[in-house]
Amino acid sequence: MRLTAADIDAPPIPGPLRETYRRSGYLTDQTMSSMLERAAHQWPTRPALAEGDQQFSYAELDALARRAAGWLAAAGIGPGDVICWQTPNWWEAHLVGLAVWQLGAVSNPIVPFYREHELRQILEQVHPAAVVTADTYRGFAHAEAFDDLLAEAGLRDVVKIIIRGDRPGWTRFDELVSHSYKTRPAATSAVDPCLILFTSGTTSTPKGAVHSSQSLLAETRQLADAWGLGWADAAYMAAPLQHITGVLNAMSIPLMTGACAILAERWDADQAVRDIVERHATYTAGATVFLQELTAAARQADVRLPLRNFACGGAPVPMSVMEASEAQGIPASRVYGMTELPTVTVMNAADDFDHRAWTDGRIAAGVEVRAVADGRDVPVGEDGELVVRGPERMLGYLRAADNASAIDEDGWFRTGDVGAIDHDGHLRITGRLKDVINRGGEKFSAREIEDLLVAHPGVGSAAVVPNPDARLGEVPVAYVVLEDRSVSDSDLVAYVATAGLAKQKTPVAWHFLDALPMTPSGKVKKFELSPPRSTDLTGRHEESKESDSEH
Repeated sequence: MRLTAADIDAPPIPGPLRETYRRSGYLTDQTMSSMLERAAHQWPTRPALAEGDQQFSYAELDALARRAAGWLAAAGIGPGDVICWQTPNWWEAHLVGLAVWQLGAVSNPIVPFYREHELRQILEQVHPAAVVTADTYRGFAHAEAFDDLLAEAGLRDVVKIIIRGDRPGWTRFDELVSHSYKTRPAATSAVDPCLILFTSGTTSTPKGAVHSSQSLLAETRQLADAWGLGWADAAYMAAPLQHITGVLNAMSIPLMTGACAILAERWDADQAVRDIVERHATYTAGATVFLQELTAAARQADVRLPLRNFACGGAPVPMSVMEASEAQGIPASRVYGMTELPTVTVMNAADDFDHRAWTDGRIAAGVEVRAVADGRDVPVGEDGELVVRGPERMLGYLRAADNASAIDEDGWFRTGDVGAIDHDGHLRITGRLKDVINRGGEKFSAREIEDLLVAHPGVGSAAVVPNPDARLGEVPVAYVVLEDRSVSDSDLVAYVATAGLAKQKTPVAWHFLDALPMTPSGKVKKFELSPPRSTDLTGRHEESKESDSEH
């Protein structure tokens, strides 16, 4: 499908407010399709991208991306077409993302740990013109899975590109950049879609959050200005390029500022210390576990890292972690946002430690936040559901039904999170309404796992709740009522794996009950399903460190 702004059935930001954003410089007519060409003209010899032993200047990256875009255009792909790409943090993936934007097409990065279950739901919504993926990575045959799912969905004319591998019916990535033809950036509108990121939220089916060049670049300017970034900076990025954290810090911010993106295929704290020191990385962002392990590794190596900022979000940050990072010379700040409006709050090392450690950040410039209860704003300092709006708010979700419950007629987005705003405009998150599990910064729906479990013929009902975890914040735990008493926890682990559920979503413990606690209206009382501490978990299936590194 060719996606336009008109296809997104969601309440827009009100016109007068958009004019305010434009007068303030938050919204411009700049597009993602022209960003790389601009960077290549301004910083042609500056390092733009590094991964392993590969490094490219902005001029080199521009030339390669224009070749890849030219190949894709010759294959019939143009403005508005959706291109799905699910890859590790390889330089080729970064280049594909830039080439998609040069075409004026819509980039749909998919986090690498998604499997058939999630991929099927995504393909049903986007109907891509092309898919890009690895052959096999960390034991999973990505290209084979896409072949099966595309055939199942009847999508037979999709262009298929394979990175670091070979497979019948697929074009090797090398062909995209080995020819001499180059294309110019497409002339597109800043209000048209340029990015789709899927987020689970509170429902069992992933929701596609759609951003335009205007919203994505408003967000990019917000962070670049707040963190004081320029061409002398370098971003270390181990978070997936397919996550909003990776898109911003490794792709759009470097394009705007001339900074260098340093990609890590996977998270390894000791390797991160070496890379950050050798390449002089000055900023990074990631989940709490990244900060915690990076601090410990730097202390063990007895080095002071050149980082000027570590933006930590996606999960609660314990005070002990903040104190340890500060003592190690890693200035961290808590931030709050979501794929739909990525920077609700922002801070940097210039803010005092107490605010960086005790609050989730200062409300960002141009962004409005309200705490509401029963439809009314609560007094300052009191808890309420947080609703937000700002120039970086998404256009909306792909499906109109998702927008109806999330965005009101004045453009306010319901976050589902609960928090309080103080007199100085600092925010503190105190809970959430959403029934999600936050595993190391990756949020996914408990209902999604429950729906899969109850499809098993031996399961009568199921509830999935978060269990506290010292390293990842939360992990999923399942409470199951069996129809067939011979079914074991091992059977259910194998069942969800066969169904293609991401490994990170697989419950780490299983508890079998005669009945789930229910309200009179028939809802599960999850607050009564209080999981024991991890030392008491029965039937726990230990995850490998390898799976933990794919946030």
